[in-house]
Amino acid sequence: EFSAKFPIPLLQLANLPIRKRLTLLIKEVNRFNPNIIISSGERPLWLGAVLKQLYQVPLLVIGHGTEFLQAHYWKRSLTQLALRQADQLIAVSEYTAKLMREYGDFKVHIIPNGADDNVFRPNLVTDELRGQLGLNGKRILLTVGNVSERKAQDVVIRALPEVVHSHPDVIYLVVGLPTRKKLLEDLAKDLGVSEHVRFTGVISQEMLPIYYNLCDLLVLVSRRVRKGSAEGYGIVVAEAALCGKTAIVSDHGGLPEAVHHGMTGLVVPEESPTETAAAILELLRNEHYRTQLESEALRHANQATWSQRIQAYDSILQEMVR
Repeated sequence: EFSAKFPIPLLQLANLPIRKRLTLLIKEVNRFNPNIIISSGERPLWLGAVLKQLYQVPLLVIGHGTEFLQAHYWKRSLTQLALRQADQLIAVSEYTAKLMREYGDFKVHIIPNGADDNVFRPNLVTDELRGQLGLNGKRILLTVGNVSERKAQDVVIRALPEVVHSHPDVIYLVVGLPTRKKLLEDLAKDLGVSEHVRFTGVISQEMLPIYYNLCDLLVLVSRRVRKGSAEGYGIVVAEAALCGKTAIVSDHGGLPEAVHHGMTGLVVPEESPTETAAAILELLRNEHYRTQLESEALRHANQATWSQRIQAYDSILQEMVR
């Protein structure tokens, strides 16, 4: 799907040994003769540094977060060596930039993630989807992302008993790869809120804007997990905002940078079902306040679309090839 959309060659390397990846990349570099190498992600960062040394081509590194949280000494050493090879460094948040600076006194440009305002728009028709899901007359909470420990859907489920006590019409829609579905279903059953939780599984990109428009609130209360996975920014917050929706996020990672607390959404403490419930109830009860947050979220998102973010990227790229 990606390769069909963009006129660039796409190599599927994820499941290959790193030496095989490097061999294929060398072949592609010889064919393509790039004037800049862009690396994003742990192993691409390492490989990009090798290619820079081999071809003396400028290297741009784009950091997201998780790739800089490795506990293994040898991985951290490789990452540090690779960052030293970079000609320019970009981070998607100040949080990520701070992680990158732990490897050295680097200059890091911060360009937050954006979203496509041609795809994500407010006031899309949701009647058909609402009917298909049996959600007529319901208030919808939405989380988009793999059903995982990091995304912390369990925290929202733990908040639901207090929420549905005041608002029995609330449904929590969980969109994403259902990795921990059984565990969360059991949790919802134990808490007596099974009827208020729906798992959609993976949905198409075409349907995602409609789901955002369908919801009353986006809730993303991610946590840092022991494996070192972290939320670098939270692109779904930007997508939902372009659809005119406010968000409740945790204070983990780069999420507080995606939401201006009290202006475009609310920030709650990580790992706090009580504070999460309080924030949800505040916005469900106070429609005027929620509408204010939605309007400001949309206004802010329209000033931070991918078309605007691309200008910042282009400025750095142009400087690299001068």
